[in-house]
Amino acid sequence: MDPVSTRSARLNLLIGFILMAFVAVGIRMASFVSDVDPQTRLIRSENTNQVFSRGDILDRNGVLLASNLPAHSIYAHPHEVEKNMIDEFLNELEKINPPINIDRAKIEKDLLSDRKFVWLSNKISPDQSQQVNKILIKGVYTGEREARVYPNGRLASHILGGASFGEEHVHKAEIIGVAGVEKYFNELLNQNDLKRTNLTLSIDVGAQQILTEMLDLGIKRFGAKGGSAVLMNVHTGEVIAMVSLPDFDPNRRSEFLSIESQEHNPLFNMVTQGTYELGSTFKIFSAAMALEENIVQTESMISTLPIKIKHKQFSDKKYHNELTVMEAIARSKNTASIRMALGVGNEKQRKFLMDLGLGKKCEIQLHEAAIPSAPEPRKWNDVALATISFGHGISVTPLHLATAYSMLVNGGYEIKPTLLRAEGVEEGRRIIAHETSRDVVSLLLNVVNNGTARETRIEGYQIGGKTGTSEKIGSDGNYLEDKNFVIFASVFSGKEPNYSLVVMLDEASSGDGSEYQRQAGSTVVPLTGEIIARLGPMLGLIPENRIAEEIILASK
Repeated sequence: MDPVSTRSARLNLLIGFILMAFVAVGIRMASFVSDVDPQTRLIRSENTNQVFSRGDILDRNGVLLASNLPAHSIYAHPHEVEKNMIDEFLNELEKINPPINIDRAKIEKDLLSDRKFVWLSNKISPDQSQQVNKILIKGVYTGEREARVYPNGRLASHILGGASFGEEHVHKAEIIGVAGVEKYFNELLNQNDLKRTNLTLSIDVGAQQILTEMLDLGIKRFGAKGGSAVLMNVHTGEVIAMVSLPDFDPNRRSEFLSIESQEHNPLFNMVTQGTYELGSTFKIFSAAMALEENIVQTESMISTLPIKIKHKQFSDKKYHNELTVMEAIARSKNTASIRMALGVGNEKQRKFLMDLGLGKKCEIQLHEAAIPSAPEPRKWNDVALATISFGHGISVTPLHLATAYSMLVNGGYEIKPTLLRAEGVEEGRRIIAHETSRDVVSLLLNVVNNGTARETRIEGYQIGGKTGTSEKIGSDGNYLEDKNFVIFASVFSGKEPNYSLVVMLDEASSGDGSEYQRQAGSTVVPLTGEIIARLGPMLGLIPENRIAEEIILASK
């Protein structure tokens, strides 16, 4: 035989065998992969130690609110696990300190299966990982990753929201925001081309702590089911603190997902998601627009006698023939608010409230924000005008209220609420004249000095505000007279206030639940006074040496 031709034949035969081997291996691999669930395929395709990095979240002073820390996961290849060792392994796993949150029954079922891959826990600490690795069992492993951590626990939980794992692999896991600013700024926080992008918020941890502690004390003192509070800079719209109770720990957010009740669900943000008829707090809007239209002045006399609009009669429990506008607001007279609104008219009332942002969702950096409920223009008739003038027939969030009050007292300029630290004051469009704004401040100061909010008075601080009651609506659509929210919207300190504060309690009572003891004046008003007393020094407000000059009430 020709040596050359024989060598060529042998070479061709060898190449053929190699090709057949590759085909066989390819078929076997395809068969193996088809038996593995999609998640396992992703895991097997990644075997690097790269981890996704996410920016920190800081308060306005640089205090850390959220960050990534080294963590580990526990996973297993059940088909490798010796089944007679599972029970002993789980016993040892349960002895680890601090404990690892596991579902023993589920893990046991997974390990007894013949699956190629299962997660046992997707977030444990490095110390817990070391303890796991000391347990001798074949087929169980740990992998490195990062985890989102909230060092302050429940503090500012509704603002931060929380994060979870997205795409997970053995040696890395994507972290994504699921609520709050974590979700709103998810893309920004995950930008890590060169370095992590941090997020600086407007909130002050000190103010947030005070507001949380005091609101919690108020809920316990007055037997309330819950409550909310928001503190805002009236010039910049910065939210300095925001609290909704009950709250939750964003480190353990998943544990609260099974709660079905919305009204008192810890995940529900009453400040931005709850819409309420905020009652008499709206009377300052009626006065402000009447002052702006030069229909009244603060010392103008106005009737508080019963008034009939179409077929509906409106009256106050106590009334005089006439009071000054100043006195009518201090004594919270529905009939006076109706008459001021009638002087302005339906279209102008609606436009004024819309200019204050009360007809649209607040432009806050949270997806958890509700749209107000208000009558359509064609249904904004005289009866609607009357009820809206004293805060019924329109529902808004406490954040809407704080923002609107801020506009009324900051000189009359539009602001937008924000959770980001502002670099300065950006002057918005004018809503009311400067003189009107100053008159509104005088009205609010007088409510505290001589009206329904006397219990807020603090020596050395000038505080203004307006009380309100929001009656709950029953399943039959009627108001529940013995179940309500009490609200106090305040501004402080002085005749040129820098802050607005809205505090609300759910079904609060200062005693046995009588009507008087369920009013704002005996519950949320004194609570607000205590809050401001603690907030003042922290905010750098220097108490004055004299009590604000009293405004003499004139009535006949």
